[in-house]
Amino acid sequence: MRWLITMSRFGSAFKLTKPGIAVLLDLVAVTTFFLALKNFSLMWKLVPLLAAGTLASFSSSLANNFLDRDLDSKMKRTKWRLGSATSIGYLISIPTLLAIALTVSLLFLNIATTVWISLGFLSYSVLYTVVLKRRTSWNIVIGGIAGSFPALAGWSAVGSAWSGASLFVALIVFLWTPPHFWSLALKYKDDYKAAGIPMLPAVTNEAKSINAIVVSTFLLIAFSFLPLFINLGLPVLYKYLLIPFSAYLIARVVILKFGKTGRIEVRAIKTFLSTNYYLTALLAILLAGSLFRII
Repeated sequence: MRWLITMSRFGSAFKLTKPGIAVLLDLVAVTTFFLALKNFSLMWKLVPLLAAGTLASFSSSLANNFLDRDLDSKMKRTKWRLGSATSIGYLISIPTLLAIALTVSLLFLNIATTVWISLGFLSYSVLYTVVLKRRTSWNIVIGGIAGSFPALAGWSAVGSAWSGASLFVALIVFLWTPPHFWSLALKYKDDYKAAGIPMLPAVTNEAKSINAIVVSTFLLIAFSFLPLFINLGLPVLYKYLLIPFSAYLIARVVILKFGKTGRIEVRAIKTFLSTNYYLTALLAILLAGSLFRII
């Protein structure tokens, strides 16, 4: 029985690291890693890249939880995070995880990758959480840059500091963040209002929020077609599979705006999930195409 209690406590504590976010950021980094990889002799670098990236992501999520503990207490969606966010062990783990991440990156990768990982941590923990989140409805637009740095880190682990391909993937993630997060915020707008967070759906009406989601989604899709006109060295597979996945996302936002059946919150969460599917699909296409090229 005691081990069940221990496992339950560990599970609750582990959830505070937001492993889902870490997995997504790792996928971004892995994608550009293989885009830059020329042969399998450098495959071993994937291990320190994932270790450093994951630990840095865990650290920034824990820092976010600590800095936002007053807001989390006012939101139904995040109340579960309270409890251990002020313990000594919790606070020590933030710099410890970050220090291990940066040390691994410096020892086994390079300075450029370490810089990108550091900027990823700072942009989420400081730029978004401290500077933007409570002050402006542009919080997630500007703060979305945090998700772009793994794309640069993945490429630089085995390539140059940056490239057209790594910048393209970084900007895809940057443009993906607003429609993704605004769709979620549309469902939980009352939570954000209660906490006083100026997330777009909490400070404007429903129609304007939906319009912002639609416009930002079309900007994302338009930019994703750039490699069809400019050679960025991406796998050919990307050009063929981009259209059906883009059509799917367009259909979801059209339903969000013009759908007459079901509650708006239900359509919003379906749009949120569809943005997840879209980004995952694009990254999977690039990753698969890169592996085929190397093999």
